[in-house]
Amino acid sequence: MSHPERTNIRRDNNRSAAAAGAVCLVILLLLTALMQIQQNSREALQMEYIVRTVESETYETLLTQMEKTRVMEGHLIETGGDYENFGPISQRLLGEEAVRSLLFAPDGVVRGVFPLEGNEPVYGLDLNSEGAGNLEAQEAIRKGTLILAGPFELVEGGLGVCGRLPIYLENDSGQREYWGLVSVTLKYPEIFADNPIHHVNEQGFACRVWRINPDDNREQTILETEKPIGNRTGIREYRTTMFNTTWTISVAPLIPWYLRPSLWLCIAGSVMVSLLALFGVSTAVKLRRMKAEASQMQIRELQQKLEQERASLMLSQISSHFFYHTLNALQALIVLNPDAAYRMAGDFSRYLRFNTDAILLADGIVSFKEELRAVRAYAHINEQMLGERLKVNFDIPEEDFSIPALTVQPIVENAILHGIKPKVGGGTVTVRLTEDETHWHITVTDDGMGFDPTEQVMNRSVGLSNVRKRIEHFAGCSMDVKSTVGQGTEISLHYHKILQKIK
Repeated sequence: MSHPERTNIRRDNNRSAAAAGAVCLVILLLLTALMQIQQNSREALQMEYIVRTVESETYETLLTQMEKTRVMEGHLIETGGDYENFGPISQRLLGEEAVRSLLFAPDGVVRGVFPLEGNEPVYGLDLNSEGAGNLEAQEAIRKGTLILAGPFELVEGGLGVCGRLPIYLENDSGQREYWGLVSVTLKYPEIFADNPIHHVNEQGFACRVWRINPDDNREQTILETEKPIGNRTGIREYRTTMFNTTWTISVAPLIPWYLRPSLWLCIAGSVMVSLLALFGVSTAVKLRRMKAEASQMQIRELQQKLEQERASLMLSQISSHFFYHTLNALQALIVLNPDAAYRMAGDFSRYLRFNTDAILLADGIVSFKEELRAVRAYAHINEQMLGERLKVNFDIPEEDFSIPALTVQPIVENAILHGIKPKVGGGTVTVRLTEDETHWHITVTDDGMGFDPTEQVMNRSVGLSNVRKRIEHFAGCSMDVKSTVGQGTEISLHYHKILQKIK
């Protein structure tokens, strides 16, 4: 094959690899966008739930206190407008810490204050005049209904929320006649000490309850989370009526959609998988080219054997089921536990990188520490997916030496997939390293299902057979298998300390 022909083939191969990587990236980014849209929908539902919870709890808190105005109204109706003997009743109504005072205001002027002590400045206050909270009192008179006022600064000191109720009594001719106002003054912000808004930050959101203050027509914050809502992205506002007064509840996520860890993990994962696809296609293309060139150099037989061995190695080590389950687990963890998803993505990347690099090794030799890192990554991923059903222990001293590639990892995979995973209740896998004068010994034990070594179990036998073939390519290396059905398996790998490949 001429040099121009090889150049054209190489260019076409690169284009194919780039196209495969681009298609993979587009598909994964579309899936990422779909996941974010779904998460936005879940956030919207959660925000609506928060608003309804804050609204209902706030209303219930105020309703309990506003009912006291009805007790005061009933007393006036019963006594014909006399409140002088209201003291004993007021003691029962004032039993709660959040209640500041009960006011009787015939013709809108405060003449009855319970308790009077500490509230003297409010006596004689004309609710018909200008002043904080008086506009709501005048609105209550005009509409003839209970109106909530505040929060505002009280003349007797401090801040408060008041319920103003106009009272109508029958005159001598049996007609309803305006008598004045009764009012319940609540301490602010003590009245809302147990409001669920104080726990909204813990759910990942910020919330604010506010109103337009009629005294100055400006926004007035009534309740807000410790981490304020400020000018956050994605604020949703809900109008609600609290005793004929309009309040607004605003809620927004603490983390905007474009800063979500799940989004960037998905993007990073998409790029990583696309690069792996690009690398995989590029590698496959290069191997095909090597095979074609080797056939013209009269080494077809040797090249075919190498390709078959590498293809077999790839298929035996990287399970499509493992890919599928790991990506599914990552997709779920990105939403439920971003930190765990981040760790699993790192383990998955470490596992793939080692397996990919091991496939391309010319001499088939890696350091023990490199393969151990891939084994730990694989174990962590499976521990995350199987939870309490799997425990992997490592009894490994700080040693490093050369071993045939992909001989420890498949044994651990077999122990998990065929020993522990099918077992009800799961079990434990232990990896142990020992040595003597001439050999390193790695033992992998599990208390899983076990098997009969004399029988050919398809997946397990093929995996063990591949490892045995690879390890026996090196002088002084061997593998021992012990297993009992229902009790577990022990596999020992023996590596000569002077590793030499048999030619």
